[in-house]
Amino acid sequence: MRISDKQRSTQLFRLQLAGIVTGVALIVSLIGLFLYKKNIDNKQIVKTANKSNPELSSSPAPSASPLALTENIDSSELAYNIQNSPNLNQNRKLQRIVDEIVDFTKNKQFPTQPLSITIIDVETGENAGYQQEKLRYPASVVKLFWMVNLYAQIEKGILLEAEFPIYLDSMIKKSDNEAASYIIDRITNTKYKQNIQGEEYKIWENRRLKINQYFQKAGYDNINLSQKTFPIPSLNLSRPKGSELKLRNNPQKLIRNQISTQQVARLLYEIHTNQSISEKYSSKMANLLTIDSETRNIRRHDKNPNEFNPVRGFLSASLPDNVNFKGKAGWTSGSRNDAAIITTPNGKSYILVVFAQDRAYAYDWQIFPEISQLVFNRMTNK
Repeated sequence: MRISDKQRSTQLFRLQLAGIVTGVALIVSLIGLFLYKKNIDNKQIVKTANKSNPELSSSPAPSASPLALTENIDSSELAYNIQNSPNLNQNRKLQRIVDEIVDFTKNKQFPTQPLSITIIDVETGENAGYQQEKLRYPASVVKLFWMVNLYAQIEKGILLEAEFPIYLDSMIKKSDNEAASYIIDRITNTKYKQNIQGEEYKIWENRRLKINQYFQKAGYDNINLSQKTFPIPSLNLSRPKGSELKLRNNPQKLIRNQISTQQVARLLYEIHTNQSISEKYSSKMANLLTIDSETRNIRRHDKNPNEFNPVRGFLSASLPDNVNFKGKAGWTSGSRNDAAIITTPNGKSYILVVFAQDRAYAYDWQIFPEISQLVFNRMTNK
């Protein structure tokens, strides 16, 4: 049977079409195999990296928008777990100690208007103070409050504790502004932006101000904790710019962090009595704040200008080695601040917070140790 030219042409077309379809199918299969293998390889790389560096598994994931971070729980609903200030009675003996500090600074020719003091006798639950309700710039003492808010979010499952040990240690022990910047970004779900306007800025601002609301809901009236501390080299910020400057509202009269010594003393009291967040996290915070006797001995005379020194010129410098000291200091060219929980060798604990907003205090390395020695002697009846 002879095949016509027309039939031969049709058969040839069908064979060509089948070949094309087969070729396309083969290419698609190869592409799919390649993508599948690449996906498996990438997963293996991530898995290996996470084993070698645990921080990678909990670091913030990149997103299309710097504001688009996922929150499992709405942190705006958070409030500090202790809703009211502790009912601490005024004590005349403690007040005499405070008055003696004020007279001492006067006799040393230091101004008293920029000075605030709070003392709490933890054993009796009594306190005294001088201008202790006045809101002042806290410098790095503000990092105490960022630490508490971070642990609150960890406790609620909003953030993972495994992400933060290095950052917490650097922020509290070394007073590192880089670590503090990272923690602020995470607990407020914000990131620095050079240019930010309109609705995007309002979202950013509202998120940053949550840190204030967290404590204000619990009776920390008018406290402001929303401003980062500077410089922050990784952001190339020696001072506030962009969104950080905009948050301060008026460049001619900057809005700054504002805390009273009474508020700081309350927070330390709640940490020391295991009430802050929970007993577990109060203990963790107390450990972070501890400056042991070996460190105090090493740093007491250390004049290295390139490292933050929480001992020389601060409250712990004059205390005996057998004193248990927990504290957070802050220093700028115009202020010297320190906040401490001090436990004597016989187990008596007291809280001492001193803020001094003047260059005379900032550049004097003896006045705070002398104040601390005076209080220690009176509290131990020496």
